[in-house]
Amino acid sequence: MRIRHAKKRDKHQILQFCARTFRWGDYVDRVWDRWLAKKNLLAIEHGKQAVGICNAGFSGDQVWIEGIRIHPEFRRRGYASELITEAENLAKRKKISLARMIIAKNNKRSLGLAKKMGYQIESIWWLYNLHPKKQKSSAKLTTDTKKLSMLDSATYSESWNWFALDKKRIKKLVKAKRVIIYKDKKPEAVGIWNRSSKLDDDVLQLGYLRGTALGQKQILKFIQNKAYELGKDRIQILVPDELKVCIKGLDKRMLFCLLKKKL
Repeated sequence: MRIRHAKKRDKHQILQFCARTFRWGDYVDRVWDRWLAKKNLLAIEHGKQAVGICNAGFSGDQVWIEGIRIHPEFRRRGYASELITEAENLAKRKKISLARMIIAKNNKRSLGLAKKMGYQIESIWWLYNLHPKKQKSSAKLTTDTKKLSMLDSATYSESWNWFALDKKRIKKLVKAKRVIIYKDKKPEAVGIWNRSSKLDDDVLQLGYLRGTALGQKQILKFIQNKAYELGKDRIQILVPDELKVCIKGLDKRMLFCLLKKKL
């Protein structure tokens, strides 16, 4: 067993056993080239064959542990643990002291491994899907950071990575015209629109939403209309609380656990 940086030649054999990771397939084929270019994609060998991978995505003061995949014939040998440990070591060498990962709540085996390695559940997030639709909304983008006390979660989602919602990042999000509010003088709901290029071209993502049911509904209508204008096929909504909104086509998908570990 040997851990090394992944190489271009590993792609074919890795993608072969990733093809059926989930019922719908996998996303590794869409991010492989980007991960490889960052030079933090790790591979584990058995003999001369790459039988597992793990990517260490660095952003600011954290490392994002993602894309852990092990060939079915080589599972339960501790390979995933070795890859995670090496990703953490990469972070330590870069003087980064926080690691995060996201795992579906029904994935008991992966959650058990993460907890065994010292990761703790930071929060639970809901995933919803919604279709684009041309319509009017009372919500709007804000340019004022002083009225955003409703952004009281510790984190928000951006392209399936989670980041701290500190004052500096909130200011940056507002400047980039990504924060949506309902009611200007005293906002009743706040949402964060993710416009990252890391998403699939057909997806628009809302990475945070909190507030009154009426306010949330108006923000969802805003994002439906924006997705329609941009020609998107679908909308992903990731929120720290279960939505109590009644809106046609809002499809609750699954729960995810956001985990963190101090290195």
